[in-house]
Amino acid sequence: MAGLATMELQRAAGQDAQVLADPTDFCRLWLFRHPELDAAHAERAIGAGPADLSRRGRSQVLRWLELLKTVEVAAVHCSPQPQCQGPARAIAEAHQIEALGNPLLRDQEMGKWQGRTWVDVMRDEDGPVRTFFSEFGEAKAPGGESLGDSVERILGWWTATMPGGVGKNVVVVLPGSLLSGFAAAMLGMRLSRCVSLNLPHGGLGVLDAFQNGVRVGCWNPGAIGPA
Repeated sequence: MAGLATMELQRAAGQDAQVLADPTDFCRLWLFRHPELDAAHAERAIGAGPADLSRRGRSQVLRWLELLKTVEVAAVHCSPQPQCQGPARAIAEAHQIEALGNPLLRDQEMGKWQGRTWVDVMRDEDGPVRTFFSEFGEAKAPGGESLGDSVERILGWWTATMPGGVGKNVVVVLPGSLLSGFAAAMLGMRLSRCVSLNLPHGGLGVLDAFQNGVRVGCWNPGAIGPA
């Protein structure tokens, strides 16, 4: 019986696109965290820099395409970072539209840490690293910006984008911390609580955005599906 129940949950997770009611007086945001990164980049402070996808990451894009096959996607937005822009283009091409890269959607700038391995950064600057994580969202990397700064950027983008999104499905492909920070701000949560909204690489969160508020359509449905 337990095995049957698991199969039913997995089937339900795979059908979320069909189960969700079509957007009417709201904009449906399909928020995808960029897929898994290649091992050479996985342990680095990528920040607003580029990274390559792993083989598993590329397969995650195929699952996105399958999930969105029956969804009428009106627009695809993304960070200009290749780990976001490449997958976004795949979605856009499947729906015969153009992926719109926007520098406002890039991850937070990590200053002198950007591109370095976390092991090296912690060896050289243990104190600032501890402060960065203990004051997550407010502290900045040396020469960089805070997560709060980057969330302000994406909120400015959303203010300009939202009026044209009512009644439509809008896909956004983002780096993980920016995605969770944006979702927390949209839901009226403190930025420090955004870690509760973390998605795995290739994960999905769906928000329905009304003029006067936001509701969660689903969050990380793949957690009950196959790895």
